[in-house]
Amino acid sequence: MGASRSTRPLEAIRPEMRSINANTGSHSEDALASYDALAAEFEQNDPRDQHTYLGSKLRSDYRLMEFVGVEGKSVLNVGCSFPVDELYYARKVGSWVAVDLSGPSLEAAEAVLKRELHPDLAAKFSFRIADACDLPFGDDTFDVAVSMSTFDHIPSADARQRAVDEMARTTKPGGHVIVTVANRWCFPYAAGIWKMTRDQTLPYGYAYLFSPREVRSIGERAGLRPVAFASSIAAPDVWLPGYPLFVRLPAKLAFGVLRGWARFGRRIGYAFEKPPRPANGALA
Repeated sequence: MGASRSTRPLEAIRPEMRSINANTGSHSEDALASYDALAAEFEQNDPRDQHTYLGSKLRSDYRLMEFVGVEGKSVLNVGCSFPVDELYYARKVGSWVAVDLSGPSLEAAEAVLKRELHPDLAAKFSFRIADACDLPFGDDTFDVAVSMSTFDHIPSADARQRAVDEMARTTKPGGHVIVTVANRWCFPYAAGIWKMTRDQTLPYGYAYLFSPREVRSIGERAGLRPVAFASSIAAPDVWLPGYPLFVRLPAKLAFGVLRGWARFGRRIGYAFEKPPRPANGALA
């Protein structure tokens, strides 16, 4: 089943909530409940008011999106809360399907999108209940599949792998899969998550922290080729050849240090390419 370009009405979402298979290990009940509750507070907790959050997304999520390019492309977003990504890319994409297990999140996201976008832009988007481990789309459907800070909430290692496998399956050959997650190597952040988990005060109910190598390995096991790494710690994109030598050398050294520190950013991720089909029997 391919992606629809029309926005699904809210009443069409609700019946699907009763038919989703909840036995895939694809979610934490605590995390799902927390996102259901968060959906009722979108008006009071707009992430666009949090400049540190947006800065992190720009350096990691959107850096990878810009690397692969989404102009005029069909995009699948696995995991949808407040539609900050949908609003940001509305002008660029050709079509966008957002899926999630939280019906309230999808309903609230669609309401925000319809309120803030011109109808011509809103028509690019559709929302549906779906399990990341069993996506209801045919093979080779989307140009780009993305999941941003979603797989952190999947408790099972097997389910995390199946979710990336499904993203790979539904992406067209030559297309791209982007996965960003919370980083185990960001030690202050990890310490805070572990403490809140122990004290049962974690706002999102459950969080799994990845290492950079683990993210890369999950993509490779899905048959994908890593093409770019990004982190919330990133060297600035500055064109240096026109600068004098006494500026270029220290800048390159500083940027190199920052690239090393990128492995310790709070948010990390990879862009992967799905290998194109072989042509005339040649290797892809």
